Amino acid sequence: VCIVSFNPSSISDRIPIRVLKSSRGGGRLYSVVGQSDLHVDSIADSACCSKMPGPFDIDTSAPSAELLAVAKEELRETPEVRAAAIEELRKLLKASDLSFPDDEDFLLIYLRPTKFYPESALKLMRNVAEFNKSYKDLLHNLVPSDVKDVFVDHGLINIFTNRDQKGRRLMVVHMGEAWNTKVVTEDQIFRALYTIQKLAVLEPATQINGAVVIYDFKGMGMGHVKAMSTGGAKRLLTFIQEACPLRMKAVHFVNEPMIFNMVWSLFKPFVKEKLNKRMFFHGEKMAKLHEHVQKEYLPANYGGTLPALDYGGKEWYPTAEKHLDFIQKWNTCGFK
Repeated sequence: VCIVSFNPSSISDRIPIRVLKSSRGGGRLYSVVGQSDLHVDSIADSACCSKMPGPFDIDTSAPSAELLAVAKEELRETPEVRAAAIEELRKLLKASDLSFPDDEDFLLIYLRPTKFYPESALKLMRNVAEFNKSYKDLLHNLVPSDVKDVFVDHGLINIFTNRDQKGRRLMVVHMGEAWNTKVVTEDQIFRALYTIQKLAVLEPATQINGAVVIYDFKGMGMGHVKAMSTGGAKRLLTFIQEACPLRMKAVHFVNEPMIFNMVWSLFKPFVKEKLNKRMFFHGEKMAKLHEHVQKEYLPANYGGTLPALDYGGKEWYPTAEKHLDFIQKWNTCGFK
Protein backbone atom coordinates (compact mmCIF):
# COMPACT_ATOMS: atom_id res chain seq x y z
CA VAL A 1 0.00 0.00 0.00
CA CYS A 2 1.32 3.43 -0.93
CA ILE A 3 -0.07 6.66 0.55
CA VAL A 4 1.03 9.98 -0.90
CA SER A 5 0.00 13.24 0.77
CA PHE A 6 -0.35 16.42 -1.25
CA ASN A 7 -1.05 18.65 1.73
CA PRO A 8 2.25 20.45 2.39
CA SER A 9 0.88 22.25 5.42
CA SER A 10 0.08 18.99 7.19
CA ILE A 11 3.63 17.81 6.63
CA SER A 12 5.23 21.03 7.77
CA ASP A 13 3.21 20.92 10.98
CA ARG A 14 5.53 18.11 12.00
CA ILE A 15 8.65 18.59 9.88
CA PRO A 16 9.70 21.89 8.25
CA ILE A 17 9.76 21.66 4.46
CA ARG A 18 13.35 22.88 4.49
CA VAL A 19 14.39 19.93 6.60
CA LEU A 20 13.18 17.66 3.83
CA LYS A 21 14.95 19.27 0.87
CA SER A 22 17.24 16.99 -1.09
CA SER A 23 19.91 19.63 -1.59
CA ARG A 24 21.18 19.01 1.92
CA GLY A 25 20.48 15.31 2.18
CA GLY A 26 16.82 15.45 3.17
CA GLY A 27 14.07 13.10 2.06
CA ARG A 28 13.77 13.26 -1.69
CA LEU A 29 10.07 12.46 -1.96
CA TYR A 30 8.98 15.33 0.25
CA SER A 31 11.22 17.86 -1.46
CA VAL A 32 8.96 17.77 -4.53
CA VAL A 33 5.68 18.39 -2.73
CA GLY A 34 3.99 21.46 -4.15
CA GLN A 35 5.68 21.33 -7.55
CA SER A 36 2.74 21.35 -9.94
CA ASP A 37 4.68 20.16 -12.96
CA LEU A 38 5.14 16.66 -11.54
CA HIS A 39 2.71 13.89 -12.41
CA VAL A 40 0.86 12.07 -9.66
CA ASP A 41 1.74 8.65 -11.03
CA SER A 42 5.48 9.36 -11.16
CA ILE A 43 5.47 10.56 -7.55
CA ALA A 44 3.55 7.49 -6.44
CA ASP A 45 5.95 5.21 -8.32
CA SER A 46 8.89 6.92 -6.65
CA ALA A 47 7.34 6.60 -3.20
CA CYS A 48 6.40 2.96 -3.57
CA CYS A 49 9.42 1.61 -5.37
CA SER A 50 12.37 3.48 -3.82
CA LYS A 51 13.75 2.50 -0.44
CA MET A 52 13.44 5.65 1.61
CA PRO A 53 15.21 5.57 4.99
CA GLY A 54 12.94 5.51 8.02
CA PRO A 55 13.17 8.10 10.80
CA PHE A 56 15.52 5.87 12.80
CA ASP A 57 17.76 4.75 9.97
CA ILE A 58 20.76 6.19 8.21
CA ASP A 59 20.64 7.28 4.59
CA THR A 60 23.26 5.46 2.53
CA SER A 61 21.81 6.52 -0.82
CA ALA A 62 24.05 8.20 -3.38
CA PRO A 63 24.27 12.01 -3.14
CA SER A 64 21.78 14.01 -5.20
CA ALA A 65 23.03 16.36 -7.90
CA GLU A 66 22.40 19.27 -5.54
CA LEU A 67 24.40 17.63 -2.77
CA LEU A 68 27.26 16.94 -5.17
CA ALA A 69 27.22 20.63 -6.04
CA VAL A 70 27.86 21.37 -2.36
CA ALA A 71 30.69 18.80 -2.39
CA LYS A 72 32.23 20.47 -5.42
CA GLU A 73 32.14 23.90 -3.81
CA GLU A 74 33.32 22.89 -0.34
CA LEU A 75 35.39 19.73 -0.92
CA ARG A 76 36.73 20.13 -4.50
CA GLU A 77 34.79 17.00 -5.44
CA THR A 78 34.22 16.37 -9.14
CA PRO A 79 34.08 13.04 -10.99
CA GLU A 80 37.61 13.63 -12.29
CA VAL A 81 39.10 14.69 -8.96
CA ARG A 82 37.31 11.84 -7.19
CA ALA A 83 38.57 9.15 -9.59
CA ALA A 84 42.15 10.42 -9.51
CA ALA A 85 42.18 10.72 -5.72
CA ILE A 86 40.79 7.22 -5.22
CA GLU A 87 43.42 5.75 -7.54
CA GLU A 88 46.25 7.63 -5.82
CA LEU A 89 45.06 6.76 -2.32
CA ARG A 90 44.92 3.08 -3.25
CA LYS A 91 48.56 3.29 -4.36
CA LEU A 92 49.62 5.10 -1.21
CA LEU A 93 47.74 2.65 0.98
CA LYS A 94 49.25 -0.36 -0.76
CA ALA A 95 52.76 1.01 -0.28
CA SER A 96 52.18 1.82 3.40
CA ASP A 97 52.15 -0.24 6.57
CA LEU A 98 48.42 0.36 6.95
CA SER A 99 45.66 -2.19 6.46
CA PHE A 100 42.36 -0.60 5.39
CA PRO A 101 39.62 -1.68 2.95
CA ASP A 102 40.25 0.00 -0.40
CA ASP A 103 36.85 -0.10 -2.09
CA GLU A 104 35.63 3.23 -3.43
CA ASP A 105 32.93 3.84 -0.82
CA PHE A 106 35.34 3.22 2.04
CA LEU A 107 38.05 5.46 0.63
CA LEU A 108 35.53 8.26 0.14
CA ILE A 109 34.98 8.25 3.91
CA TYR A 110 38.55 9.52 4.25
CA LEU A 111 38.82 11.58 1.08
CA ARG A 112 35.79 13.81 1.68
CA PRO A 113 36.87 15.25 5.05
CA THR A 114 40.37 15.84 3.65
CA LYS A 115 39.05 17.57 0.52
CA PHE A 116 40.31 14.85 -1.81
CA TYR A 117 44.00 15.24 -1.06
CA PRO A 118 45.23 11.61 -1.00
CA GLU A 119 48.22 12.31 1.24
CA SER A 120 45.98 13.98 3.81
CA ALA A 121 43.53 11.08 3.63
CA LEU A 122 46.37 8.62 4.26
CA LYS A 123 47.49 10.69 7.26
CA LEU A 124 43.95 10.55 8.65
CA MET A 125 43.95 6.78 8.18
CA ARG A 126 47.23 6.57 10.07
CA ASN A 127 45.78 8.69 12.87
CA VAL A 128 42.82 6.31 13.11
CA ALA A 129 45.13 3.28 13.22
CA GLU A 130 47.29 4.90 15.92
CA PHE A 131 44.24 5.88 17.94
CA ASN A 132 42.77 2.38 17.75
CA LYS A 133 46.12 0.96 18.83
CA SER A 134 46.45 3.39 21.75
CA TYR A 135 42.96 2.57 23.03
CA LYS A 136 42.84 -1.07 22.01
CA ASP A 137 41.45 -2.10 25.39
CA LEU A 138 38.31 -0.04 24.72
CA LEU A 139 37.93 -0.24 20.95
CA HIS A 140 39.22 -3.61 19.77
CA ASN A 141 36.40 -5.44 17.95
CA LEU A 142 33.84 -3.06 19.47
CA VAL A 143 30.32 -3.92 18.27
CA PRO A 144 26.91 -2.40 19.09
CA SER A 145 25.95 -5.10 21.59
CA ASP A 146 28.91 -4.00 23.74
CA VAL A 147 27.25 -0.61 24.31
CA LYS A 148 23.60 -1.61 24.04
CA ASP A 149 22.85 -0.59 27.62
CA VAL A 150 24.13 2.95 27.01
CA PHE A 151 21.81 3.27 24.02
CA VAL A 152 18.74 1.46 25.28
CA ASP A 153 18.69 1.80 29.06
CA HIS A 154 20.21 5.21 29.74
CA GLY A 155 19.43 7.47 26.78
CA LEU A 156 22.55 9.58 27.15
CA ILE A 157 23.08 10.06 23.42
CA ASN A 158 20.42 10.96 20.89
CA ILE A 159 20.56 11.61 17.16
CA PHE A 160 17.90 13.93 15.80
CA THR A 161 15.76 12.44 13.05
CA ASN A 162 16.10 15.68 11.07
CA ARG A 163 19.10 17.63 9.85
CA ASP A 164 19.65 21.36 10.34
CA GLN A 165 19.33 24.18 7.80
CA LYS A 166 22.73 23.28 6.35
CA GLY A 167 22.00 19.57 6.08
CA ARG A 168 24.24 18.68 9.02
CA ARG A 169 23.58 15.72 11.30
CA LEU A 170 22.52 16.81 14.80
CA MET A 171 23.36 14.88 17.95
CA VAL A 172 22.90 15.63 21.63
CA VAL A 173 24.94 14.16 24.49
CA HIS A 174 23.43 14.43 27.98
CA MET A 175 26.14 14.96 30.58
CA GLY A 176 23.95 16.08 33.48
CA GLU A 177 20.96 14.66 35.34
CA ALA A 178 20.37 11.92 32.75
CA TRP A 179 23.81 10.44 33.47
CA ASN A 180 23.88 7.94 36.32
CA THR A 181 27.60 7.88 36.99
CA LYS A 182 27.27 4.87 39.30
CA VAL A 183 26.10 2.75 36.37
CA VAL A 184 27.65 4.31 33.26
CA THR A 185 31.32 5.33 33.13
CA GLU A 186 32.91 7.92 30.86
CA ASP A 187 34.61 5.01 29.06
CA GLN A 188 31.22 3.52 28.19
CA ILE A 189 29.96 6.87 26.90
CA PHE A 190 33.02 7.19 24.70
CA ARG A 191 32.58 3.68 23.30
CA ALA A 192 28.99 4.57 22.41
CA LEU A 193 30.13 7.78 20.69
CA TYR A 194 32.74 5.82 18.75
CA THR A 195 30.07 3.37 17.62
CA ILE A 196 27.85 6.22 16.42
CA GLN A 197 30.76 7.56 14.38
CA LYS A 198 30.97 4.25 12.53
CA LEU A 199 27.35 4.69 11.48
CA ALA A 200 27.58 8.39 10.61
CA VAL A 201 30.42 7.88 8.13
CA LEU A 202 28.13 5.60 6.12
CA GLU A 203 25.98 8.57 5.09
CA PRO A 204 27.22 10.47 2.02
CA ALA A 205 25.12 13.46 3.10
CA THR A 206 26.92 13.52 6.45
CA GLN A 207 30.31 13.00 4.82
CA ILE A 208 29.63 16.13 2.77
CA ASN A 209 27.66 18.38 5.14
CA GLY A 210 29.22 17.31 8.43
CA ALA A 211 27.83 17.05 11.95
CA VAL A 212 26.92 19.28 14.88
CA VAL A 213 27.03 18.08 18.50
CA ILE A 214 25.15 19.60 21.42
CA TYR A 215 26.43 18.81 24.91
CA ASP A 216 23.63 19.30 27.43
CA PHE A 217 24.76 19.77 31.04
CA LYS A 218 21.32 20.30 32.58
CA GLY A 219 21.31 19.06 36.15
CA MET A 220 25.06 18.49 36.34
CA GLY A 221 26.34 17.97 39.87
CA MET A 222 29.65 17.37 41.56
CA GLY A 223 29.24 13.62 41.07
CA HIS A 224 29.31 14.14 37.31
CA VAL A 225 32.43 16.29 37.55
CA LYS A 226 34.21 13.61 39.58
CA ALA A 227 33.25 10.97 37.00
CA MET A 228 35.28 12.77 34.33
CA SER A 229 39.05 12.57 34.03
CA THR A 230 41.91 14.33 32.29
CA GLY A 231 42.64 11.09 30.44
CA GLY A 232 39.06 10.85 29.22
CA ALA A 233 39.12 14.47 28.07
CA LYS A 234 42.36 13.95 26.15
CA ARG A 235 41.01 10.79 24.54
CA LEU A 236 37.78 12.44 23.40
CA LEU A 237 39.50 15.50 21.95
CA THR A 238 42.22 13.46 20.24
CA PHE A 239 39.46 11.44 18.62
CA ILE A 240 37.45 14.46 17.49
CA GLN A 241 40.41 16.48 16.23
CA GLU A 242 42.72 13.83 14.80
CA ALA A 243 41.11 10.42 14.40
CA CYS A 244 37.51 10.96 13.32
CA PRO A 245 36.79 11.03 9.56
CA LEU A 246 33.80 13.32 9.99
CA ARG A 247 33.50 17.04 9.36
CA MET A 248 32.81 18.33 12.87
CA LYS A 249 31.22 21.66 12.04
CA ALA A 250 30.30 22.84 15.54
CA VAL A 251 30.12 21.83 19.20
CA HIS A 252 27.54 23.61 21.34
CA PHE A 253 27.38 23.58 25.13
CA VAL A 254 24.02 24.31 26.75
CA ASN A 255 22.65 24.46 30.29
CA GLU A 256 26.10 24.67 31.84
CA PRO A 257 25.99 25.23 35.63
CA MET A 258 28.59 27.20 37.57
CA ILE A 259 30.63 24.08 38.25
CA PHE A 260 31.05 23.58 34.49
CA ASN A 261 34.27 25.60 34.80
CA MET A 262 35.76 22.62 36.60
CA VAL A 263 34.85 20.38 33.66
CA TRP A 264 36.15 22.84 31.10
CA SER A 265 39.50 22.98 32.90
CA LEU A 266 39.93 19.29 32.03
CA PHE A 267 39.22 19.80 28.34
CA LYS A 268 40.67 23.22 27.54
CA PRO A 269 44.38 22.19 27.43
CA PHE A 270 43.64 19.72 24.60
CA VAL A 271 41.50 21.97 22.39
CA LYS A 272 43.29 23.07 19.22
CA GLU A 273 42.64 26.35 17.43
CA LYS A 274 40.44 24.94 14.66
CA LEU A 275 38.03 23.24 17.06
CA ASN A 276 38.16 26.15 19.50
CA LYS A 277 36.68 28.40 16.81
CA ARG A 278 33.81 25.93 16.42
CA MET A 279 32.93 25.64 20.11
CA PHE A 280 30.11 27.77 21.51
CA PHE A 281 28.86 28.20 25.08
CA HIS A 282 25.23 29.22 25.48
CA GLY A 283 24.16 28.48 29.04
CA GLU A 284 20.36 28.59 29.15
CA LYS A 285 20.13 31.19 26.37
CA MET A 286 18.73 29.09 23.55
CA ALA A 287 18.43 32.20 21.37
CA LYS A 288 22.23 32.08 21.12
CA LEU A 289 22.05 28.47 19.94
CA HIS A 290 19.48 29.54 17.33
CA GLU A 291 22.06 31.86 15.79
CA HIS A 292 23.84 28.70 14.66
CA VAL A 293 21.07 26.12 14.37
CA GLN A 294 17.77 27.72 13.43
CA LYS A 295 14.91 26.96 15.80
CA GLU A 296 12.87 25.42 12.96
CA TYR A 297 15.31 22.51 13.11
CA LEU A 298 15.42 22.10 16.88
CA PRO A 299 12.99 20.38 19.26
CA ALA A 300 11.14 22.27 21.97
CA ASN A 301 13.75 21.02 24.47
CA TYR A 302 16.12 23.57 22.97
CA GLY A 303 13.69 26.37 22.23
CA GLY A 304 12.85 25.00 18.81
CA THR A 305 9.56 24.74 16.98
CA LEU A 306 9.73 20.98 16.46
CA PRO A 307 8.01 18.69 19.01
CA ALA A 308 9.93 17.85 22.16
CA LEU A 309 12.12 14.78 21.84
CA ASP A 310 10.12 11.64 22.55
CA TYR A 311 12.67 9.18 21.20
CA GLY A 312 16.27 8.27 21.91
CA GLY A 313 18.95 5.63 21.75
CA LYS A 314 16.41 2.86 22.25
CA GLU A 315 14.86 3.69 18.88
CA TRP A 316 18.24 4.13 17.18
CA TYR A 317 19.91 0.97 18.50
CA PRO A 318 18.40 -1.45 15.91
CA THR A 319 20.06 0.64 13.20
CA ALA A 320 23.45 -0.08 14.72
CA GLU A 321 22.74 -3.82 14.66
CA LYS A 322 21.49 -3.55 11.08
CA HIS A 323 24.89 -2.29 9.96
CA LEU A 324 26.95 -4.79 11.94
CA ASP A 325 28.74 -6.01 8.80
CA PHE A 326 30.14 -2.55 8.12
CA ILE A 327 31.09 -2.05 11.77
CA GLN A 328 33.04 -5.31 11.69
CA LYS A 329 34.66 -4.18 8.46
CA TRP A 330 35.67 -0.96 10.19
CA ASN A 331 37.18 -2.99 13.02
CA THR A 332 39.73 -4.47 10.60
CA CYS A 333 41.36 -1.07 10.08
CA GLY A 334 44.84 -0.74 11.51
CA PHE A 335 48.41 -1.71 10.77
CA LYS A 336 49.52 -4.67 8.67
